[in-house]
Amino acid sequence: MVKKEYVSKKGEKSAVIIEDLTLQIKEGPTIILGFAGIGLIGPIICNTLVEQIPDIKEIGFVTSELLPPIAIFYDGVLKHPFRIYYSPMYNLIVGICEVPFQTPSAYTDLAKTICNWALSEDVQAKEVVIFQGIPQKAIIDDFPVFYAAEDDLEDRFKDLNVEKISRGIINGPEATIINEILTNRLQAITLFTYVYQIPTPEAAAAIIDVLNKLYDLNITTSKLIEEGKEIKAKMLELAQKAQEYQRQQLGSPESKGYTQYYQ
Repeated sequence: MVKKEYVSKKGEKSAVIIEDLTLQIKEGPTIILGFAGIGLIGPIICNTLVEQIPDIKEIGFVTSELLPPIAIFYDGVLKHPFRIYYSPMYNLIVGICEVPFQTPSAYTDLAKTICNWALSEDVQAKEVVIFQGIPQKAIIDDFPVFYAAEDDLEDRFKDLNVEKISRGIINGPEATIINEILTNRLQAITLFTYVYQIPTPEAAAAIIDVLNKLYDLNITTSKLIEEGKEIKAKMLELAQKAQEYQRQQLGSPESKGYTQYYQ
């Protein structure tokens, strides 16, 4: 096992910019990072936290030469694509990255910068939480949450009805962050659940329920669940239309002699 004494060096092409220097971060915060992966559960979870935690405040952003040429805005207000928020009430830092980086190598540079900042005297974070979707092609009726964490964190999940995932591979920015954390004086938690290839609000809701228990939050998820049901209903409608179209095609004179081997 790697002895976790190494302190990460800052990446060469990225930086954490803190704009609000009046808000002092308490020692030992938890950092929750949401990246734009499959199912978009990271941004959905983190944006929901930002919307509902009463004292959370945007304190800065992460910049990188390798960010894509994309700008975002909400309700006509321009936003940085990788924003950092802080809640003194919960001693919680939330980072939301809503665009993918241009090259995979960019994430290694980003991971070094984030871990360097997390370990700095201004932050002294204790753990980092990230999310990973498990893509499914079929309609998902249940969203169980699984976890992977370092050995000394397992006791925290015993009474949470969260099953430990036995083995697997984490990819994307989450993987580079974890690999950097594992060699530093930080602890890593990864929460998994099933997702579609499109935004999956119900999956985000399931993970938020676990975060509520882990960090004594009080985030409501009813809106996300309703949004998820609407998406599922639309997917079922599209699937039914596709099947009807296939049946019509198979029943046409041009398609005689073919057998339908799919459902």
